[in-house]
Amino acid sequence: MKKLNLSIYRYDPSKDQRPYMADYKIESESIGNMMVIDAIRKAQELDSTLTFRRSCGQGVCGSDGVNMNGQNGLACITSVSSVSVMNKLEIRPLPGLPVIKDLIVDMKPFYDQYEKIKPFLSNEEEVDTGHERLQSPEEREKLDGLYAVSYTHLRAHETDSYLVCRLLLE
Repeated sequence: MKKLNLSIYRYDPSKDQRPYMADYKIESESIGNMMVIDAIRKAQELDSTLTFRRSCGQGVCGSDGVNMNGQNGLACITSVSSVSVMNKLEIRPLPGLPVIKDLIVDMKPFYDQYEKIKPFLSNEEEVDTGHERLQSPEEREKLDGLYAVSYTHLRAHETDSYLVCRLLLE
């Protein structure tokens, strides 16, 4: 059995005066191949009060964005082996957004900015084929989860997130 020392940000405003880090020891034969979201789920099996957000599990929706050992990313498509150091992994909520509980952040500031930009590819060319334009998986991959994770990283560094994210999408 391989072991992972997982340290997760915890905060429940209804009972905690301040945030704290809780440590969990995860054991599995496949720690290195495990996705970060699966490690969080294993921690939740040890502590059912641990709260986090997830949805599609395929890196598209961005709902499971977290900070993993200092890197913002999507827990569902990030392997433990790519972010852990010496079998240790620290998970925090995305920076720059208010924490509701544990790893769940208030996405309202993100959605307010999201409405101000056009988070889709645009094209000036006339299309007369009578059907949609297909996008390759490689083209789509460039956008998956990009905006939410970029937005929170930029907010944490007090950068003009609207401008930078708009430029990223162009």
